[in-house]
Amino acid sequence: MHLFQDGYRREGHRSLFGRGEFEAYCALRANHGIALALAIGYEADGIDPQNNAYLRRLAADNDWLRTLAYVEPESAAGPDAIRALMQQGHSGLALYATDVDRARTLLSWPRAAWDVLRERGALVSLKARPEGIAVLEALVRSLPEVRFLFSHLGLPGALPATGDEATLQARLAPLLRLADAGNVFVKLSGLYATSDPAHAYPHAGGARLVKSILEAFGPARCVWGSDFAPALEFVSFAQAVDVPGLDGLTSAERANVFSGNLVSLLGRC
Repeated sequence: MHLFQDGYRREGHRSLFGRGEFEAYCALRANHGIALALAIGYEADGIDPQNNAYLRRLAADNDWLRTLAYVEPESAAGPDAIRALMQQGHSGLALYATDVDRARTLLSWPRAAWDVLRERGALVSLKARPEGIAVLEALVRSLPEVRFLFSHLGLPGALPATGDEATLQARLAPLLRLADAGNVFVKLSGLYATSDPAHAYPHAGGARLVKSILEAFGPARCVWGSDFAPALEFVSFAQAVDVPGLDGLTSAERANVFSGNLVSLLGRC
């Protein structure tokens, strides 16, 4: 999920909650029994240039909140900068490698920067599309002690509800190639982005994707995410919770996907 001081907004749209966003999330958290939340930092596009600091202020007063610090891939972050973020209390980094060029810049980061993350047992949230995931595969495999959380099912784009299995598998291929890497986890979030229009719940194409990811990675390496508040422009919070494609899981497996896996990951930070 995300939290911004003046509320999330996308270009050309007003914020749904404004400065009441944190209170709105707290109400939803209570209504849905969410015991632990991971806030993914974001400081681009002028939404909240000091989002990392804002998240740490919130976390200082709310022991149920953990945070990942936003870092620009192009920054070629050095070990001292990353160490400082970890010392501030962040559990890891949020990296938005949303195109091939941004993904390639991560390959130039100094090894010492990744070593800080390894030593800290940090989490790295990676928002990358299939083309970017293919670029990052070798890097991810070279860092087995750094846990990578790939956002939003690997951002495959809109998918057909039925048929065309070849297209689905082609879009999934870069992510599925990482299924044998034990340091890779997948967020079951952002299913609205697999539908056209985005509000077409229950996202039949996304449900097919979830099933393929569960089969490849197993439920122990999948983590549910609400994508609050961006998701609420397209679906309700209850619909974000009701992830399609999980019908084959046992109650214990569902519990791990919705909470246990994240608790375990954060317990090692």
